[in-house]
Amino acid sequence: MRILVDTSIIVEIDRQNKDTIEILKTFVEKNVDLVISTITVSEILTGSYLQKDVKKSVITAKEVLNQFSWVDVNGEIAEKTGQLLAYLITEKKSIEYQDVVICATFLASHSDYLLTLNKKDFLAFPTLKGKVFSPGDFKELKIL
Repeated sequence: MRILVDTSIIVEIDRQNKDTIEILKTFVEKNVDLVISTITVSEILTGSYLQKDVKKSVITAKEVLNQFSWVDVNGEIAEKTGQLLAYLITEKKSIEYQDVVICATFLASHSDYLLTLNKKDFLAFPTLKGKVFSPGDFKELKIL
């Protein structure tokens, strides 16, 4: 099983959210392949470079990020991003560009689930119905 982890979840790790950390530990114990988009890497590192103690913040961020497999944005993901953006435009919906790329990464990486705290944006795409979950959803539904 492969789960793409959204930036919002990485932020919760930094905030030491016990529920989020607990569900991720469960995934690791069950040998779930946890992946992140390199877009998530850039979002997290942006925040680190804005901190007072940049060096310490970047080191800490990289320690967290390196616990996941990184999916590079490539030509396939760029094309899927374009398709998803075109869909949003025709539906007159607006979602942050980074989330569209993360959605494209989810699709291109053939992940089974997308773990996020930002479900409503990702659920704007019909292809993700039944695949977008929060940590609490996984716990309640006992998917693993």
